[in-house]
Amino acid sequence: MYKWIVPLLIFSVLLTLPEILRNTIQEPELKPSSKQPLNSASRAYGSTNADTIDRQNGVVRVVGTSYPLSEETIQQVVAKRSLEESAQVAIWNWQGLEAVTATARGLDKQHHFANSYLVGFKPFQTRELWVPLYTLAMQKEYQYDHLQYAGLSDIWQTSRQAYYQKRGDCEDHAILLADWLIELGVDARVALGTHKGQGHAWVVAILDGQEYLLEATSKRRQTSWQAMPLAALAEGYEVEFQFNRHFFWAKRNSASTRKYRGSHWIKKSQFIRS
Repeated sequence: MYKWIVPLLIFSVLLTLPEILRNTIQEPELKPSSKQPLNSASRAYGSTNADTIDRQNGVVRVVGTSYPLSEETIQQVVAKRSLEESAQVAIWNWQGLEAVTATARGLDKQHHFANSYLVGFKPFQTRELWVPLYTLAMQKEYQYDHLQYAGLSDIWQTSRQAYYQKRGDCEDHAILLADWLIELGVDARVALGTHKGQGHAWVVAILDGQEYLLEATSKRRQTSWQAMPLAALAEGYEVEFQFNRHFFWAKRNSASTRKYRGSHWIKKSQFIRS
């Protein structure tokens, strides 16, 4: 589990940085990110068996604002931080609006929007919706980021990288599971919050009007979709944000909820991949 959300003050280091940046850039222009491919994981912290280097570049269009938030702007701000600070997940303000999106440092050592880590990957086709969760339980080993990445607190893997990397923590498991389910036609989202007071990421899947909470880090060998708990019955989970490939949601207030849809959620932004 990563520690970006407990205490929430850990976010405050980067939370106001976009505001600071705007003091020097009065009218930020939309500058599309470079078309050059990203470095592969084998050139950063680890290696994968994937030949594909997925594009993560893009911009975020924030609801209620005039200018998109570009990845170039993100990189300018994060570049001013120390290595340890840049390895923290950041929640961003933009043009007077709070918590419009999140970014995290990837295996290429760059910050990318949370949505971009869902790259449209499925290891193989299946008709059984329990198979992705079972595959994660069998194949991927849980390991804290600081133990895997020389003390750095949060390094995210894309869904493809998460499949080929043997080890990963909660957000790596959740990103792979959510993306795989999306490829199978399920409305799946990565949820960010806490579990029993500790920072955590998990998956919510919406199927036939029901919300299921899927614990991507579970290593139990469950083989039935029906065995997955309804989100309304899952105890100990406190969600703050959620995202899929395209959208980022934040709660309207700090009230606890077990519902992942409704008026208490605000769709903050849309990610557009370059």
